[in-house]
Amino acid sequence: MLPSRFGHFDNAHPSGSSFVVTDLDTPMPWVNVICNGRYGLVISQNGGGFSWFDDAQHNVLTRWEMDLVRDCYGKFLYVADLDAPLDAPDVWSLAPAPCRRPYDESTCTHALGSSTFHTLRSGIRANWTLTVDPKDHVEVWCVELTNTTRKPRSLRLASYFEWTCGVAPDVKREFHRLFFDVSFDESANRRAIVSTKNMWDIRPKTEREHWNVPWPYVAAHSVAGAHFDRPLAVADKQTFLGKYGSTATPKAMTVRDIAGLRQAGFGRFGDASASLGGDLTIAAGATIRLHFVLTIASDKKACLAQIDKYSDEKIAWDTPRRASEFWKNLLSATTVKTERADFDLLNNHWLPYQALSGRMWGRTGYYQQSGAFGFRDQLQDSQVWLPLDPAGTHRQIMLHAERQFKDGSVYHWWHALADFGNHTACSDDYLWLPFLVGNYIRETGDDSILQKTAPFVDEPAAKATILDHCQRSIERSFNRTSARGLPFIGSCDWNDGLSAMGIDEKGESVWLGMFLCEILNNFATVMDRAGQKDAAARYRSKRAEYLKAINAHAWDGAWYKYGTKDSGEWIGSSQSPEGKIHLNAQTWSILADIAPADRAAAAWESVKKNLLSPYGPLLLFPAYTIPDPTIGYVTRYSPGSRENGGVYMHAATWALAAACKRRDVESVARIWKSVSPPTRGQNADSYFAEPYVTPGNVDGPLSDKPGRAGWTWYTGSAAWLNRVSLEWILGIRPVFTESGQAGLLIDPVPPVEFGTVDAVRTWRGRRIRVRFDSRAFDPSSPARVSCNGREIPGGILTETDLNSVSPQEQLDVQVYWSGGSKAGGSDSAEAKPTGFAKSKGAGTRS
Repeated sequence: MLPSRFGHFDNAHPSGSSFVVTDLDTPMPWVNVICNGRYGLVISQNGGGFSWFDDAQHNVLTRWEMDLVRDCYGKFLYVADLDAPLDAPDVWSLAPAPCRRPYDESTCTHALGSSTFHTLRSGIRANWTLTVDPKDHVEVWCVELTNTTRKPRSLRLASYFEWTCGVAPDVKREFHRLFFDVSFDESANRRAIVSTKNMWDIRPKTEREHWNVPWPYVAAHSVAGAHFDRPLAVADKQTFLGKYGSTATPKAMTVRDIAGLRQAGFGRFGDASASLGGDLTIAAGATIRLHFVLTIASDKKACLAQIDKYSDEKIAWDTPRRASEFWKNLLSATTVKTERADFDLLNNHWLPYQALSGRMWGRTGYYQQSGAFGFRDQLQDSQVWLPLDPAGTHRQIMLHAERQFKDGSVYHWWHALADFGNHTACSDDYLWLPFLVGNYIRETGDDSILQKTAPFVDEPAAKATILDHCQRSIERSFNRTSARGLPFIGSCDWNDGLSAMGIDEKGESVWLGMFLCEILNNFATVMDRAGQKDAAARYRSKRAEYLKAINAHAWDGAWYKYGTKDSGEWIGSSQSPEGKIHLNAQTWSILADIAPADRAAAAWESVKKNLLSPYGPLLLFPAYTIPDPTIGYVTRYSPGSRENGGVYMHAATWALAAACKRRDVESVARIWKSVSPPTRGQNADSYFAEPYVTPGNVDGPLSDKPGRAGWTWYTGSAAWLNRVSLEWILGIRPVFTESGQAGLLIDPVPPVEFGTVDAVRTWRGRRIRVRFDSRAFDPSSPARVSCNGREIPGGILTETDLNSVSPQEQLDVQVYWSGGSKAGGSDSAEAKPTGFAKSKGAGTRS
């Protein structure tokens, strides 16, 4: 399915939930990020990668180097043919790295919760699956070796990796290796290497703590399930590799006599590594199975208890199944079936998996080993929970509220484990809290979250309600507004690269004003529901003021300007030497109902003319070619890279939503095809990146490789593309009606190639099945919606509709357009939705 010359999606059930790399020489590393919420690993099709617990930067178990050209650092499994001549040793790895020896057969299958390498070389067929248990802090490697020849084979099998046990990157290795203490435990039938470290290079809270705090964990690596004729256990890098040795040809895999390697390099004086295995014989045609374990705990007893539990072959070998079932069950609340395979497999599997495993839980990828929580980042990512389990969004809201200061400002990012953050003057971070709270209430109808309490960073003893936290965020924006009514950009807005426009607190952001208007529109309804009518009226009045200021000062004739520098000079203007038009100011003028009808039409036409490209909507055009210190570091990127005139996928999803809101179905189809990784990835030599997850960015027209994708996995675009797919293309989205009631609007804008659509979306604990034929879509006609045979006015399901059937019964929704077999429903004033929904109350000129 959806093949390229490097691989294809599987056709098994559930279709598309794994990707088979058939040519391992991919243009860039193609990886899987597997995390259960605490323990995680990253593995590339080369075998590169690392493991961590809780924080992928400050609590890393295994050593890795970010070198995407060589991709040569990771956790390895070696095989040596002991019958090979001494002068021509035959050593290979069960993944391409690090030996890089040719295979007779080779594939790597990345699936939800596991990755599997299949290789055949020298008559030895190998299957190596890496997975993480859904609950335990345990990584399991299931290994199966088959002798396909007609004679017994004598082999040596060994694992190998280097310990980090702390902060990454571990570049000062000659310093850090002095603090390890590595021991071997073979009691109670164990074969386990146990590692501790006497120093944790975490940011100290006092001078006394500098290099004077122990790593508060114990890690262990074990092997079980096979009998080795001559076992091997090595805990020192030089002992395993040899003096001036290489991971491609380690000495321990080629020496004939390994008696000296039975227990070698343990203690406090080596360069801490871990290698377990030994020599074994496989009869002709026979298969052996064994497994390796990597785990971490707060003390040695708990760590070894995990080792002992997973020494049981049944428990260990059942881990891949448990991981697969965990992800299948978690994502099953929403299912999509259309005639576009890429849309289905992304929204059924890969987008929510990427958003949860890689972005919310792992908070890492191959392009950024972060571990941090971004205030705006993981809040937006938590939207992925809304159609799956809204309690996940609730948890994230509560977590982020605790990282707010009394003045409404927040940490731009923070490390929970290391307990420090970056408190900046970024102007949009804190607004994502009310944005998400409003979305959560729209989804759930649960206003009680407003009365939950959370402390402030600078006054932990003073707990305030979530409503208070949200209001402080909004008031902070009010207080940081220019005399003419546009918000100050501060040290940046959503575009971090605009890092110098507002250092003197004079530069303005038009996009920020639009975003604030959307929040005020939504939160005014939240205030109404909370019985605070005066606050609701004030928010609506302030929204009108910002809307008037934007239309009075930011319209440039064919599009909206983006903002001003401290000097007052505009950017994103037709008069700007570079960066003349910015995407977000146009899309949000539509999404937030800022633009009057004629300006919305003109702005959208400018987007289509200047920003839509074959590889996605550009964030700005033309790219900056000359660094401008009064704008920020975005101008210092190479032209066409990331925010500088490339496709920034996060913002591209907003363009897709705007196309839907415009009911411009041709642009919806065009944008979808241009940003869909499976579609773009079919031409993998020009796309470069993994075809199963979204990239953070795609190179723009001034790049030497236009259309090249990068920064995959660790990007907010996954959750947003999932939301826009479900809520805008399929049109199944929570809204507030004008009376403040929370409902579920059904208003699809499907391209014709989506064909027959059958989607199931869980809402308020009930399954809503929505069906329609995309070929019948008429952009000039409002959707006609029926539920269980009854017409739904305005196409909005409410609690009344849910209560009209038994709690166990699925609601069956059908959608028609003009010419359909059902009569049209009324579009009453009560039914008109507000907030990031249908066009309502478009902006007026000043």
